[in-house]
Parts: sequence; structure tokens; C-alpha cells
Amino acid sequence: MTKDLRLNTRTARLFAAISMTLALGACQKLGSVAGAGDNTPNLAVGDTVSGEITSGSRLNYNDGSRHQAYKITLKDGEAVSLELGGSLNGQIAVFDGQTMLAHASGNGTEEGSASAVNLAFRAPKDGSYVVAVNSASSDSFGPFKLKSAKVVPYDGKPLGADSQAIDWLMGEKQEYKLKVDKAGLYSITMESSAFDTYLHLNGRNVELEDDDNGGNLNARIRTYLEPGEYTIGASSVNGNTGSFKLNVALTPTPNGLVNRDGTALTIGQTAQSMMDSRGRRTFVLNLDAPKQIQFDAIADGFDSVLHVTGPGTDAEDDDGGNGTNARLNLSLRAGRYIVAVTSLGSQQGVFELETTDMGGDVAAPGESNRKDAASEASAAAADAAAAVEASN
Repeated sequence: MTKDLRLNTRTARLFAAISMTLALGACQKLGSVAGAGDNTPNLAVGDTVSGEITSGSRLNYNDGSRHQAYKITLKDGEAVSLELGGSLNGQIAVFDGQTMLAHASGNGTEEGSASAVNLAFRAPKDGSYVVAVNSASSDSFGPFKLKSAKVVPYDGKPLGADSQAIDWLMGEKQEYKLKVDKAGLYSITMESSAFDTYLHLNGRNVELEDDDNGGNLNARIRTYLEPGEYTIGASSVNGNTGSFKLNVALTPTPNGLVNRDGTALTIGQTAQSMMDSRGRRTFVLNLDAPKQIQFDAIADGFDSVLHVTGPGTDAEDDDGGNGTNARLNLSLRAGRYIVAVTSLGSQQGVFELETTDMGGDVAAPGESNRKDAASEASAAAADAAAAVEASN
């Protein structure tokens, strides 16, 4: 081997060694969040610590953000909630060695904005874990408060009418048993300020889901349930975890819930009903005299459509009422009318149909039309006779 070749070989080996050393150093810095050292401050369950992310905080080489790490010691199966507050637009991550167990970020949408970050997780074994407070980006700085608390999970008893459960979402989905002893109209609501809630209900030929019908990113399912056992699925749309409240309420239906077609409507009363499997329900309205009637189809969880047919009438409406509710205000002659309520997309759900007598003197459309036609015919005959006489 020549001298130049030996020199080139030694140079290549030296360069490879230096590159490996730099790579290992970078990996250690990249993984420094997950590897808490002896100087990492402790975070006891139930404590609140204050800190600040500055340009002097430890650097995350992958994106230029900064972090502050804390060490927390937990027992196998122990559940803990973490809440990050303050002006820092940040994130929380929990590590077991090099493995990330959980992560949550805020919902700030504007540059520099911040919102509370909530995270709940359960320890898979006895040991110490690292909780990392990370800035959301390379230019996010500011003070923060990190609060920890022990989570007492729901006791697991089945929910029923007019019951409530306060719990923490630990993973992608949690299930709760619902026992219905009395048939009726049930409202199931999932509320949280930590994440966008999502509900799923199944059992006894019921398969329903909802995202935002509870308002403010809260989920609500309102439906008629027969006695039996059901399963409520609680989850998060955005993948975050945190505390939430689950409410089950039974709404009285004094007139009964209409679940068949052809039910007669009574003016001035509200019919509570539910869609059939096609997303449709029909009613009958009998009028013995002309009236001005307003129909309102008030739906919870779907877009309602009204269709009224009868003597001289064929009218339809989608969003004439409040929101996506349907409304028709019609002058109707005496006779029999079919009132159909449907849902866009054939969705299932419960609705209310109101029929209101708007009062006032209402001319019978049918009689008025016949009188107008007779007057026009008489005028036409007179004109024709006058024309014949003039020609003579």
C-alpha cells in the first residue's frame, strides 16, 4: 500500500469517527427531553410549578424550539392530569425513557397566542417519568405554570336517567355502560373545555354519533331509547386528553313519542316524534274550515325538511325556521292534508312538529279561486255577446 493510500485511509477513518461523535452528541441533545438527569427538578403529584421558556432554555435541535423537563415518580396504573397555563404558547409531552407516552398541544391559532393545555395519562409501571414543557415553535417564549393532580377515574357503575359522570379521557376512546329502565327521550351530553368532544351510542338497534350538537365543541345525542343496555363511547376529535363531564337526562314526553306514520295533528299542540329508518315521518291534518297554519319542524342533530300536500297545496321548506329547522306558513282551505317531515341525508333523530293557528280572517283559497273563475267567464261571455251585437 502506498504512502498516499495509507494517508487517505487514516484520514477517512478519522473523519468517520468525528462524524459519529458529532451524531451521537446531537442524538443526546435531541433526546435530552426524554433522558432526565440528576439535575432535573422533581414534580410531585398534586404540586404546581412555575417556570419560563427563554432563549437560554434547552434547545430541541429538530425544530429549534425550547423545553424545560421535570421528573415525576409514579406507581403502576397511577393516573395523573397535567395542566399547562400562562402566556407561553406551549405543549406537554410525557416520556418513559426514549418512548413518548402522551402529548398535548394548545389551540392557539394566531402567532404568539396561547391557550391552556390539558393532558392526562396513566403510568404503565412503577418508575420515574419525564414531563417536558415545550415551546410551540422556535420563537415561542414566556412564563408558564404546570399543575399536576391525581385522577380518580369514574367508578364504572352503569349510567342511567338523570345521572352524571366526571372523568378524564386517557386515550383514544373510553366506553361507559348506559342502563335504560324507562323508555323515553334521552339526551346524552359530553362537555369539556380541554378538547373537542365526540360521542357514540350503540345498542338495541341504535347506532348514533355526534360531534358539536351540544354547542361550544361539545357533543350531544338526543334520541328515543327503549329499556335495555347501551354503550356510550367518549373520545376526542383533536386527539387531546383531559377532563370531561358526561350527562344523561330523560326528557318527559307527556303526549307520547310518535313512532308511526299517519298520526293526526292537533292544532296548538306539539307532536314529539322520531324518524323512521328512511329519515322520514308523515302526519295527517284535518281542517273543517279555512285556516292560516304555521308548521315548524324543530330537529335536534339533523337538517329538517317540511312538505305539506292537500287540496290546492303542494309546499316544501328546508331552512325557513331557526337555524336548519324548517317552517311553512300556509293559507289552507278545509280538507285533509299530509304533513311530511324528512331529514337531509336520511339521518336518524328526534324532532318536534308544531302546528300553530295564526288567526285572522282567512278566505278559503279554493272558494276564492272558483269565484274568480266564474267572474272571468261571465265577463268573457258578456264581451263575446257585445262583439256579436256590434257585428250585426
